[in-house]
Amino acid sequence: MDSTNLISIEQAVTRYLFKYKRMVEDYPIYLEHAGDCLREFMTYDSKEYCSEKVAVSSLGIIEMPDDLLAFKGVYVAKDGEWWSFTERPDKVNTTTETGGVETHDSTFGEGVNVKDGISTTYGARGAVNEYYYMIDWKARRIFCDGIVSDTVLLKYVSSGINFSGTTYIPEYLIEVHDPYLRWMECFWIDKYLRFAREREQNFVNARIKVRNRLNALSKEQWQDIIWGSLTQTPKR
Repeated sequence: MDSTNLISIEQAVTRYLFKYKRMVEDYPIYLEHAGDCLREFMTYDSKEYCSEKVAVSSLGIIEMPDDLLAFKGVYVAKDGEWWSFTERPDKVNTTTETGGVETHDSTFGEGVNVKDGISTTYGARGAVNEYYYMIDWKARRIFCDGIVSDTVLLKYVSSGINFSGTTYIPEYLIEVHDPYLRWMECFWIDKYLRFAREREQNFVNARIKVRNRLNALSKEQWQDIIWGSLTQTPKR
C-alpha cells in the first residue's frame, strides 16, 4: 500500500529536522515558519477553498467567517450549477441605527437596489446580473444586492491551519515546504546567511513547479475545451 497523501505539519517539520540534521531545540521556530509557508501557499497557489452556506440578513449583509483569508465568490444555485454574483465596489455599504436597531435609511441611498445596465438592443453590455455584492474588508462584511433573508454559498480561502486539531498538508507540498524552511533558517543561523539568495531562488523554483502542476490541464480537459468550442455553423 502506498503512503498517505496527507501528513501533519508537525510531522513535516520533524522530518525536515531529521533530513538536514537541524537542532531539535529549534523545532518551534521551524513550525512557525512552516505555518507561514502553508498560509502563503493557500492564499496564492493552492486550488483548495472552503465552501460554506451562509445567511444573508434582512439587510442583505453577510458576516464574513472568522477564518476567511481571501474571498473567491458568492453564489446561488441555478439549473444545477452555481451562479456567481457580480461585484459592484461602489454599492452603498452603510447602515443606520434607529432605537438600537440596525436598519436602512433609503434617503441616504441605503438598501436601494443597484441600477442594472441595458441588457437588450445594440447598446446592451455584459456583467448585468440579478445579484451583486460589495466587500467591506474593514467591517468584514459582504453587502448583497438582489437577495435578502436567504442562504447563499460563500467560497473563500482560509489559512489551512487548524488551531483546534491537527493541521494536515498534502505530501507534494514538501517540495515547497523544505526549500522555504532552508531559506528562512538563513536569517537566524549566521553561517547560512551567505546562501540566502540562492535558497530563495530554490524556493521560487519549487513553488513554480508545484503551481504549474496544479494548474496543468489533462488531455481530456483540453479535449473538452476544444470540442466545446466547435459548432456546426460558422462562428463570427
